[in-house]
Amino acid sequence: MTHSTTRRAPARLLSTIGLATGLALTVTACSTGTPSADQTTASARPHGYVEGASEAQEPQVRLLAVSATGETALHDLLTEESTELDGVGAPEHSATDGRFLVTSDGDRTTIVDGGAWTVDHGDHTHYYAAEPRVVGTVDGGGPVEVHSSETMTTLTWPDRGEAVVLDRAALGQGEVDETARVDATVLLPVGEQLVAAQGDTVRVLDADGHPVDTAAGGEQACTDPAGGILTRAGAVVGCADGAVVVDDAGQTSFVDRPDDAERPTAFAARAGRPTVAGLAGDTGFWLLDVREGSWRHVPTERPLRAVVAVDDEDEHVVGVDVDGRVVVVTPDDGTAASTEPLIDAGATPLLQLDAQRAYLADPADGTVHEIDFADDARVARTLELPVAPAAFAEVGL
Repeated sequence: MTHSTTRRAPARLLSTIGLATGLALTVTACSTGTPSADQTTASARPHGYVEGASEAQEPQVRLLAVSATGETALHDLLTEESTELDGVGAPEHSATDGRFLVTSDGDRTTIVDGGAWTVDHGDHTHYYAAEPRVVGTVDGGGPVEVHSSETMTTLTWPDRGEAVVLDRAALGQGEVDETARVDATVLLPVGEQLVAAQGDTVRVLDADGHPVDTAAGGEQACTDPAGGILTRAGAVVGCADGAVVVDDAGQTSFVDRPDDAERPTAFAARAGRPTVAGLAGDTGFWLLDVREGSWRHVPTERPLRAVVAVDDEDEHVVGVDVDGRVVVVTPDDGTAASTEPLIDAGATPLLQLDAQRAYLADPADGTVHEIDFADDARVARTLELPVAPAAFAEVGL
């Protein structure tokens, strides 16, 4: 059973990101057209109801961290309170989908629920908060990836070529309910279907892991697939010479990449955006505009060790270079800004970002540097976590 102890950090104003301290978690129903029969009753649950969760008016952004010895803590960016959660196994690898942080060692994978998430319905958005907790474990370890739709969460271990599908609603209620197991190096949930990289082919599968009718466009060649990401414009699987894009209807297409820099093997972007970034070896980074079906190579002064596309109006891209600096690049006008070194040069960059801020965690001492990337990479503030993170996630996105 999860237990919590809470302490209050020094109060800091959060008006710069448009969030008020102590925001009430009120339920805000949104229009869905003609109401169903149960919506017309006095006891009807509001549209967007999630059992055990409160609906808020703003994103409930939290920082979730796990130490090298498995101590786990959550820092609420609204209240600035830190909560200790149950411990987990010492993490060797980690990944997040914006709500769940998964960590793994050589034998098992552990799922931690950050208790905050966003559901984007296109014309409106829901923001939820619930109790954070350690959910449970899945047998099997190694490097791991996690991705979620509204109904499914997938865990993939690329080195083993294995993946599982979990019932996301059950996961949100603290239960690990495996609904399918698939041989794949990439597995992405798209609506009620799955996008899987199997051998040198990307296939669209049904929710049980069975291939759909390939005559309908549910299959595409992909040499040496590596790296998958969900975007507003479709699911993306990286290939040796480009990327496969699968739209919401399960139609596949291929985007050729120019052969002028090393391929990316992973992608990162602000949640729900159509443009993603990936490292181009030591030369800089690639930008893939999924909606336009185009690649762009952007060179940088120093090699990067992490990169994330903000995909905002100014097309900011945030990275961490080999010296531990946060670097903000604006490709359109060729400008770049950077901080002083914030982490040791040899440290693994733990970088997360949202629409206004980037967060770089220092695994040496538990500090998190909040970066205003739109203001010349200004360090807006430094947060103190109760644990020094070996795994780190920003949840509520």
